[in-house]
Amino acid sequence: MVNLAEFIEEHNKHYVIENPPDFRTHLNYVSFINDLSKDLTIICKRNFEKQIPNSEILAKKVNLIKLTLKGIDGEYKIILKNPEYAIVCVSWISVKAYYLLYNLCLILKYLMTGEKSSFNSSHLAMLEDFKDYISRGELEFNKLEFNQFYPCREIINWKPKSGSNIKLVDVNPEERFKQVIKKLAVYSKGEFMRSKSLKDSRSNKNKELLNKFLDTKEISICEFFYWYRIKANYRDLEYLNKDNISDEQFKTFYCSYYELTKNFYKGFKDLINNIAKVRLGKKDLI
Repeated sequence: MVNLAEFIEEHNKHYVIENPPDFRTHLNYVSFINDLSKDLTIICKRNFEKQIPNSEILAKKVNLIKLTLKGIDGEYKIILKNPEYAIVCVSWISVKAYYLLYNLCLILKYLMTGEKSSFNSSHLAMLEDFKDYISRGELEFNKLEFNQFYPCREIINWKPKSGSNIKLVDVNPEERFKQVIKKLAVYSKGEFMRSKSLKDSRSNKNKELLNKFLDTKEISICEFFYWYRIKANYRDLEYLNKDNISDEQFKTFYCSYYELTKNFYKGFKDLINNIAKVRLGKKDLI
């Protein structure tokens, strides 16, 4: 595992502790993963024996990725000069970031499988496929944290130090990492209960279903974009709906999420272009 303490001090310099605490918690998590993902690379360890055909869908996905990236790049440049614009964009950055990476994953899956049906993958199926590539060792990040999986029950039962989620100084980086993983596990558990209509987890049947989920589900930090998009799209954004969040704070949140997105985009772009050279005989697909 990389020495997270090497960058945590620099990370702490950029964020001033202010209210509200729920906003500060999410800002801490986003900025932490942003720092952790700097210089992120992904390599493919599978040997491909044959090329696959180009497709119209592939070209459309590449164009969609370019348009999405152009949009968030444009927002970022405006916000750097006009922080007050961040409040307009901040609630959608997690959605735009997710779709950028989702479409990259669809292209990756097509290159890995050679099957056009890859482009029809649902959001959850694509997430699980990507996690499978990592767990089987076919894809590997250069930073260990992104290759690891954590048992859902174990991480949900983990108890962080009281108030540590809103602190910016004197926070153990390993604890911060666990805080983020636990947040993702809580989101995953909540979504499972909603999908199975398990409003009451006290019945024997519901307990059995929930226990099976907690015993078999594993969480990866790579799920960050997936769950934050669901929170923004379908659940709630209360942590952004506060009167006492300043323009500068909104700017900091947006810029940190943008930089995190670009860290992953760069890793995926290089990975896809490397595979495309072999599978499509094409240089610089993206």
